[in-house]
Amino acid sequence: MNFQQMLGGLKVAIDKEIEHYFDIAIKEAQKSDKLIAEALTHTKKIALAGGKRIRGALLCQAYFGLGGKEKKKILKVAAAIELVHLFLLVHDDIIDRGDLRHNQDTLHKMLEKKYRKNISAEQAKHFGESIAIIGGEMLYVIANKIILEAGFSLQEMTRALVQLQKIVATTIIGQSQDIAIEYSKNATQQEVLAMYENKTARYTFEGPLYVGAMLAGCNDKKTFALLSEYAMPLGIAFQIKDDVLGIFGSQKKMGKSVASDIEEGKQSLLVIKARLLATKTEKKQLNSILGKNKLTQKEILTFQNILKSTGALTYAEKLAAQYLDKGKKEIEKVVLLPQSKEFLVGLVQYLEKREK
Repeated sequence: MNFQQMLGGLKVAIDKEIEHYFDIAIKEAQKSDKLIAEALTHTKKIALAGGKRIRGALLCQAYFGLGGKEKKKILKVAAAIELVHLFLLVHDDIIDRGDLRHNQDTLHKMLEKKYRKNISAEQAKHFGESIAIIGGEMLYVIANKIILEAGFSLQEMTRALVQLQKIVATTIIGQSQDIAIEYSKNATQQEVLAMYENKTARYTFEGPLYVGAMLAGCNDKKTFALLSEYAMPLGIAFQIKDDVLGIFGSQKKMGKSVASDIEEGKQSLLVIKARLLATKTEKKQLNSILGKNKLTQKEILTFQNILKSTGALTYAEKLAAQYLDKGKKEIEKVVLLPQSKEFLVGLVQYLEKREK
């Protein structure tokens, strides 16, 4: 079985669990608060409209690869990890002023549109963002509850929950770094890569692997160290690639506008590098377009061409390839059952060719 088949099979199983837990939460919320029920219903729609379930799949493969055998239990935790991801995305969409997620209105945008009939535009915006923040928090509560009730031993469950809190705390630091960098005019590559490490690498790759390993009963420090040596470079490469696709990708495949990162004023590695390499004219054009609302197709194309002509795009792609190569070498050192190791190697190859 190849990587795509393994990932696809896990995605179907995890999606089934996600749908199940959303249905329970929506039913409960309908008894006490229709707004939260509505927020959860729309978030369920977003969740099931897309997403590769890489975090949940990594958690499962670390668990199975280190001898775990309770498939039903680990799929519950995989769904929980994906709900944590969704909680962070709901808040991230507010921070980034995002309108689309998996080709659906973001939660805050849906609420803003629906409830702006009898209130001002400013009030509707605040209302949508406020309920979305609360809805995101509810997702985090649900995720923790799923892990508590998954059926693992008290020791395993406690280790997993402690690790989850560490993951979220680190991601919050990464998000703070991201916001600070967005408003900085002289951010360095080192600062951007540190943000990628905290915001993406630890919670998308290292964290799920750690939780899966812990639930399998692994206590070997060397194993955790090797998993980190694999996960961290992959996570950084993933974020570099994400930034490239955010500007050069397909809206249909990505599920969000290719203008969104530019309009947000995102200070990605691409932008930092382009500023360093750009001529005065290019730098002026870059700065005038970055962070501008309602970009024209011509402005998007100009921005893309500056990233290409300065060599920033080539630099970013080469750096991502170097990180992926490093991760691929490290995973060979980890002692895992063959199918799980095959999956982790296959993930590197998948990320090399990633288009969404």
